[in-house]
This record gives sequence, structure tokens and C-alpha cells, in this order.
Amino acid sequence: MKKVVIIPLLVLLLASFGCETKQRGPSNLTVGKSNLIDSGNVLEAVELLEKAEAEEVNKLEPRALLLIAYSYGISTQDADRSGNAAKFKSERKKRIEELTEAEMKSILQVLDDRRSQVRRAGLQVLVDKGHDAAVLILDSLEKNRYPSLHADFTEWMLVDIGADGLDLVLAKLADGNTSPALKSKFVHVLAEIGDATAVDALKSLHTSTTEPGLAMEISTTLYQLGEDSYKNDIIAGVTHEDVAVRRAAAKAMVNINGVATKTLIAGLKDTDSEVVTAFVEALAVHKDAAAVDGLIGVITSDELNKDPKQAAIDTLDLYGQEKLARGLASRITTLIIGGTVSDADNRLHLVQLLRKEPFKKQIRAIKSIDDLAFKLYDYHEKKEESSLVKTTLKQLLDELQ
Repeated sequence: MKKVVIIPLLVLLLASFGCETKQRGPSNLTVGKSNLIDSGNVLEAVELLEKAEAEEVNKLEPRALLLIAYSYGISTQDADRSGNAAKFKSERKKRIEELTEAEMKSILQVLDDRRSQVRRAGLQVLVDKGHDAAVLILDSLEKNRYPSLHADFTEWMLVDIGADGLDLVLAKLADGNTSPALKSKFVHVLAEIGDATAVDALKSLHTSTTEPGLAMEISTTLYQLGEDSYKNDIIAGVTHEDVAVRRAAAKAMVNINGVATKTLIAGLKDTDSEVVTAFVEALAVHKDAAAVDGLIGVITSDELNKDPKQAAIDTLDLYGQEKLARGLASRITTLIIGGTVSDADNRLHLVQLLRKEPFKKQIRAIKSIDDLAFKLYDYHEKKEESSLVKTTLKQLLDELQ
């Protein structure tokens, strides 16, 4: 009797084990999404996602992912190399025309807080959708949805949508519920779009706003749109007590026609790094050899962060190329070895400046008169204590040989 009982039990256990081994693994949707977002394997992703679209009851996510994948495959030319270009372009165009609000939201959810390589191509889908996508983007900004995408929304997507979303942006500017910070970003968008039909709306907002910084942002945008009468107000803004006004005015200097370089040079003494960076960048356009001392002062400042310092290095490199910084290599060397620049980061910036080709040429050219390379070598061996400065200085010395 015991055998009769045991055998059916064994059969049942074996059958149960067999069923467990046949359990499904990850779905085509899961694997396809991983291939696309995490690995960028677009061809494999498309094959899996097309299967997922056919088999999933809820088509929303696979359709959103497929549209991102087609867009990414075209942008990387993987579609061309694999012979799928015509299919990818046709599918992308058709699906963008059919794109629903729910699918657009799904695309944003997939790309939000992801620094994956497919992000730009995926967001380009919404740009190409145009007006309907602009509605969703503006609503998302207002309601703080998809926060990691906000910079993409305002820095290029709305700009690239352009005239197709212009009426929507203008409506948000006129809306009293839109925050001043968001209005400022929309003003930047209008400046980048460059459509003169926005002038009247901007003038109206300029009259009504009580935010000095926003008013200056509007002034600079109106100037860019051809309203020259705002020029003097913008120039006056560089010395305003409100830092938001100074920042907006300083950023406009690069585009102001006929601005006196003495105004820009004076601005280098500002204590706000963002303001100073803007003046440094303006001096790369409105060049003046008289700015060299001020630019060196930016690099050796103990008050400013690295942004204006790097900008000053780039501008002085340009000045060196255009023979506007004669003898500067000798002056920089003296600063480095003289012990007057106590901050190691500032000495590092000075060495980085010396590594620019115009100043290496200066060092080589005056070797018979003043051997700057030897002085720097002696300083490197005997005095410099910062390992980072020593490493960079050694690189310079090697390049000078």
C-alpha cells in the first residue's frame, strides 16, 4: 500500500518541478527597454520592443519606447548601417503624427532623471511634434513635473519648437500665476527664438513687472529683437545694486554694438562670479589689450569661483593668438614664482594659461634673454608644494623641451 501512495506523490512533485522550470523570464518589454535605455543597443531593442507592442495589453510604454528607439537609431546612424533607415524614418514620422498626450507623458517618464545616451534623441521626438508637445512642456514646467528635464525644456526644446509654440510662451508670460523665475526663462526662450512678433508682449510685460531683474532680462531681449532704444538702460544696468540686474545686463554685453571696452574692463572688478564671467566673455568679442591686467586679476582673485577664471584663460589665449598680450608669459611666470599668489588653485590656473600655445611660444622666443623655463623648473623643484600644480607645471616643462 505504501508503494501505491508514494509513486503518485513522486509523479506529482516531478510535474510541479517541471512547471516551475517553464516559468517565463524577463519580458520583451523589460529586456528591450534595458537594451535601449541602459545599453544603447538600438537594433536589438527595436526587435524586442516591436514584439512587446504586439503582445502587451497596454501598448503605451512599448509605443513610447519604440518611438525613442527609432529616433535614436536615426541619430546614431545605426539605422543606416543596418539597412533600416527607410523603415526607422517612416515609422518615426507616422508615430509622431499619431502621438497622443499619454504617449508623450510616457516618453517624458522614461527619460526623466536619466542621463542615458538616448535622451536627446528621445526628446527630439517631442520637439518635432511641435505645438501639442509645447502645451505639455509648459504645463510640466508650471507644475514642476519631470524636474530633471526642465533645463532641456527651456534651453533648447522650446527654442527649437520656435514659432509653433510662440503663442503658448507669450500666454504664460502674460499669466499672473507664472512665477518671475519661470518668466525669466521664457524671456530667454523668446530671445533665442528671435521672432519680432513677441516685441509687443515683451514691452507690455516690461511696463507691468515689479521685478528689476526680470525687467532687465526683457530689455536685453528687446534689444536683441531690434529695439535699440533699450541699449542705454542695459549699459546702465551693469552697475545696478541688484545682482540679478547686473547679471542680465552683463550677459547682454557680448551682443551690444559699440559698447565701450572700459565699461567691460570695469565690470571685471565685480564680486559676483556670474557677472564677471559675462564680462570676460564679452571681452573675447570686444577685444582690447588694455583688458589684460583685469583678466589676470580675475584669474588670481580669491573671491571668484572657477568659471570666470576659466573664461579668462580662454580669452587671454585668444588675445595671445591675436598679439594683444605681448610679454604676458614673463608676467605670469613672475606671478607664479614670486610667492604673491598664495592660493594653489590660482597658481594652477596661471600654469594652465602658460600651457596655451601663444605663451609657450613667448617663453621659447625670449629664452636667450630670459630663460623662463629654467626659472619655472627651479621653482618646481624647490618651492611649489601643491602636487596638482607641480604635476601641471611638469607637463608645461615637458612641452617646452
